[in-house]
Amino acid sequence: MKTYCHAPWVPEELEPLLDLAYNFWWSSDREANWLFDRMSNGMWGHVKRNPVRLLRLMGRQALLELRHKPEFVERARAVRNRMRADLEKDSHFRLHATTHGEAELSIETNPLAAYFSAEFGIHESLPIYSGGLGVLAGDHIRSTSDLKVPFVGVGLLYRLGYFHQHFSLDNWQLEEFLPHGFHDLPIKQLIDDDGKAITISLELPDRVVEAQLWLAQVGSSSLILLDTYMRSNWREDRDITARLYDSDRETRLQQEIVLGVGGVRALTALGVKPHRYHMNEGHSAFLVLERAADLIAESGLSLAEAQAQLRPSNVFTTHTPVAAGHEVFRRELMEPYFVPQLKRLNIGPDQFFELGHRTGTEQNGEFEMTSLAIRFSERLNGVSKLHGEVAREQWHCMWPDRKEQDVPISHITNGVHIATWIGAPMQELFDRYLGSDWLEKQEQAETWRRVADIPADELWRARGKQRAALIENAKRRAQRQLIARNVDRETLDQHVSRLDPEALTIGFARRFATYKRADLFFRHRDVLERLLNDPERPMQMLFAGKAHPADEAGKKVLQSVIELSLEPAFLGKLFVIEDYEMGFARFLVQGSDVWMNTPRPPKEASGTSGMKACPNGALTLSTKDGWWVEGANDLNGWTIGEGSDPAKSDEEMDAEDAADLSHLLEHEVVPTFYDRGPSGLPERWIERVRASIASVTPFFNTSRMVREYTERCYLD
Repeated sequence: MKTYCHAPWVPEELEPLLDLAYNFWWSSDREANWLFDRMSNGMWGHVKRNPVRLLRLMGRQALLELRHKPEFVERARAVRNRMRADLEKDSHFRLHATTHGEAELSIETNPLAAYFSAEFGIHESLPIYSGGLGVLAGDHIRSTSDLKVPFVGVGLLYRLGYFHQHFSLDNWQLEEFLPHGFHDLPIKQLIDDDGKAITISLELPDRVVEAQLWLAQVGSSSLILLDTYMRSNWREDRDITARLYDSDRETRLQQEIVLGVGGVRALTALGVKPHRYHMNEGHSAFLVLERAADLIAESGLSLAEAQAQLRPSNVFTTHTPVAAGHEVFRRELMEPYFVPQLKRLNIGPDQFFELGHRTGTEQNGEFEMTSLAIRFSERLNGVSKLHGEVAREQWHCMWPDRKEQDVPISHITNGVHIATWIGAPMQELFDRYLGSDWLEKQEQAETWRRVADIPADELWRARGKQRAALIENAKRRAQRQLIARNVDRETLDQHVSRLDPEALTIGFARRFATYKRADLFFRHRDVLERLLNDPERPMQMLFAGKAHPADEAGKKVLQSVIELSLEPAFLGKLFVIEDYEMGFARFLVQGSDVWMNTPRPPKEASGTSGMKACPNGALTLSTKDGWWVEGANDLNGWTIGEGSDPAKSDEEMDAEDAADLSHLLEHEVVPTFYDRGPSGLPERWIERVRASIASVTPFFNTSRMVREYTERCYLD
């Protein structure tokens, strides 16, 4: 097995840059980032921090000139060598000796886990993600590399990715799908010893579909991506892997067959034999049917016997209490696609469809992917303590003979990959005051108690630098999107010039679904107008996020926020930044003073954006939902409302939470930020910043999270 890519040309002296460019290890390493930024002469941001595209666009002459800079060449070689040394570290999690192909390829043949996900947010230069689920998957795979857990991810390579977002003149979300040139992505195609693409085949009604395999290397962990854009396929089948979360139900079904069934066949074709199969949400649940069919063919077992034998090796993580988040397909759509599976499973259609029904709902004609995953998995978990409780209530129907508290769904609270999301000024402070090995000791509370040793003026200065970087980036993005709407120069200046790098900055960024209540604060317009226009204590708010193309209600919420931002009272004080992606997300979580989160409890399973902001010194302002139930204390932020109350209607809860949010901002958040002591520093605010960093960071990280998954789900 080999890999192939049409790599950019570089002189021999700069070949270490190619090694770095094709391994996402570089993206969470500050010095590797510095190398690409330094050599690019201003192009780094233009290419969305994609090192492969950067090297291709720089041109031969620029690269030839760069090779004559010995300090740069030596530094590139040193960073590459440090990466290699890191990748060669052994792991105490390793079950068996593993074998590798060529040195450039590091796919584990006996990984502890194969992790299937519909999206992976590794980096903005690989746009195969839409939001939190994918970014969590990306942080998960990064931490398996850090901890040297033998691990492989399995996903789809979307040629058009998720949509690019634009706002129309009437402030409505528009979606644009643009093709990605795979030769410019930091991925390699998997080929056999004869140089032919390694492919797998899938039986669909009246035809066979092929998928080719690609490799994205993330440190020592590998991500295998399936792609149906092949000449051998029918034209419409080439588009199966075109768009992430395609709105067409038949295309979505085909995608999930490719991910689940095709993903298992891809691992088999590569000789990969995982100890555990981990389904990150239900999109990949068809993998359990493929595994069962293989076992039945090999051993002559019945389906029930195969199911019992496979359950211990399947792991399922559910991510949402919201019904729309659980994939459901109508029987009449599914049935033609699973005729070959029925023969291999030795069962009839009715028995097959019972596998996808909640207990007691066998006659409703819908096949639910979560039900299928639950039936075939022994290890089941939600993604926060509260979500575990909600999931046990939600899925109690699957264990009708048990009490709710005995439903076998546990929880492993989500985390974030600290090295990916921390800003450079804060990282420099941590290097100086927490010890150079603070990342290796990030799970230890003692590491973060040393935040108390950071002088207040230095901590405030680092926060100021990150806020200023956010405001500068927001100004550039706002200018681009306003110019695209033909806004006149005077209005453009009014918008952008009022953004203040010294003002209290509140960040809000997530998917625009109605239950997330992005418009909650706007119920008290008088308070909002007063706070945003106070010349003595200025406040500004930055919003970002996309609504799913089929979510009309979510689009209306987004439209209402945009319209409010364009009113004279809020001009230049409330911005909605279009086309939210990981590049802007880093600026936003690093620079916001307050991270606002307003879901209607208990709809938010976890949420991870606030976890990214806290290590950067932000304070949390959130409803009592998701991870914040575990993370909140009296010092590290503020809690909106009292949480879920079944006795109250949604409207009653919304009204009470909106009033509490307005009160907290006006009487707690703003006064604390602007209460300056004799030193000129907001001393009470800085103490809260210390408390936020010290209380949130040691637990809400993916190092702890992946260690929990490994010890509780991947190992026996």
